[in-house]
Order: sequence, then C-alpha cells, then structure tokens
Amino acid sequence: MKRIFVAVIGVALLGGCTPHSVAVNSASAPAAVAAPEQPLRLATAPNFRDIGGYRTANGHVVRRGLAYRSDQLDRLSDADLAAIGQLGPSAIVDLRTATERAREPDRVPAGVRHEVLDVSADSKGSLGGDMRLAMAQIARGEGGALLVAANREFVTLPSARRSYAALIRLMLAPGGPVVFHCTAGKDRTGWGTAVVLSLLGVPRETVMADYMLSNTMLAEKNNAMLAGLERSGMRLNPAFLKAALTVDPSYIGAAFDEVERTYGSMDMYARKGLGLSAGELRQFRARFLAAGNKAS
Repeated sequence: MKRIFVAVIGVALLGGCTPHSVAVNSASAPAAVAAPEQPLRLATAPNFRDIGGYRTANGHVVRRGLAYRSDQLDRLSDADLAAIGQLGPSAIVDLRTATERAREPDRVPAGVRHEVLDVSADSKGSLGGDMRLAMAQIARGEGGALLVAANREFVTLPSARRSYAALIRLMLAPGGPVVFHCTAGKDRTGWGTAVVLSLLGVPRETVMADYMLSNTMLAEKNNAMLAGLERSGMRLNPAFLKAALTVDPSYIGAAFDEVERTYGSMDMYARKGLGLSAGELRQFRARFLAAGNKAS
C-alpha cells in the first residue's frame, strides 16, 4: 500500500494528478479568454496541446504547429505515437528527473531527436526526486507550499535556467515543431509554456488561462488513477491531496513574483536568467508571431 502511495505522489508532484474523491475546479479560464481549438487530441496523453493560437497584447497571434506541450509520453498508444510522428517534430524534450525517466521512459517516434532537459536536477527538495520528503510534506498539509516553492525554483535553479534556455533555443532551430513535457505537463511544462507565451507578448490573464487548463485536460486520467488508490484503502486528507495534485494560480504566481523580485521583468529574466540575446529574442518572436488573425 505504501508503494502505491509513493507512486501516486511521485506522479502528482513531478507531474500531477487529481483524486476521484476530491472536487476540483475544472474551469480552464475566465470566460473572456477562450482556449484555442485543438484539432489533435491524444487519448493516451490528454494534456497534449498546441501552445499556438493565442493573441498577443499588440494584436499578433502565436503561430500554431511550432510547439506542443504534453504530459507523460511513456504511455502512448501506437496510434498516438504515430500521430505525434506525423507532426514531423524536430525534437521531443523531456523535462523530468532521472528517476522519472528511468521508471517511465518516453516513447519517441523513430528518427526524432530526444532531448533531456532536467529542470529540477539541482533541487534539494522533493521535486528533485525524493518522494519521502513529498510524502511527509503532503501528510502535514504542505503540498501547496511545496508547489509554491517548486515554482520559485523554476526561476532560480541553475538547472532550470539552463533547461528553459535550451528549450527556447531548440524552438529557434530550423526544422519541425518541438514537443516538450514532464509527467502531467502542469508544473515544469506549465512554467515553460508561460515563459514562451510571456516573451511573445501574450497577456498574463491568457497565460494563466492556459496554465489552469491542465485541471480540465487531466481530470479523466487523474480520476481513474486515484480511484484505484481509493480502492486500495489508502487514507489521506482530501484537502491535503487536492492542494498537491492540482494547478493553482498561486503556484505559478510564485514564479512570476520571483521573476519580478530577481530580475525586474520577464524580458530581463530572459536576458540575464536564461542568457538569451536580444537577437535570439527577436528571432524567436519573428518565428512564432503572425499578424492579425493568421495563426499558422
């Protein structure tokens, strides 16, 4: 039984899942912010989605078909693996820890580059892979605080800064789209998406809406997983579990606050924290932004 709990908490903190018995707000965004339609839905990777289609503050549109975010890829069906392959990706980027990669190795289309960018490699806490720490914190009702701290680390850890800089540079390289993921695609992938959209000029409320959409995309997958935990007889305060297993504005808000505190702005974070040059940022925006209603 303890082994089951460790596995579920590992997925939760290093990716995310939502218990069947815990009510979760599945609203993806304020009504004024509509998520772009997703023509490709993967049954075995439900949080797989194109990050394009959003409008920027100055009226441009983020191009579709250049970058996709996802949850874990180790469970891909043959059909979903083929669907990703048909996108012609230049790289599959794995943001997970060594422990996660060893336990659940990615399925990658033949011939596609597989790039490991371990965001939390330098973390000394549970997000770095020590599930015993995670178990203790959640049992004390500190799951939310843990994820707030983790989001700050996404900004400050040297491994995180190297990883997100490398991710953006991969997006700049010639070739097909980049697919990047963690376990549930909500925390490390969530911040990576927030960085990309923010640097492209997408308004903060839209960035937040995309972040919160993970609660909706993962609900069915998570409910099925946690129903099994319920049947096992494992008992844990549902409120404690909910705090650890969902995305919340306060979590990613901590990352944005850390950017302001340390760098003063997202642009300076990109320049000083990630080491991106002015030329790279111009190239990034030129590649990803289309005028008016053109999203592809």
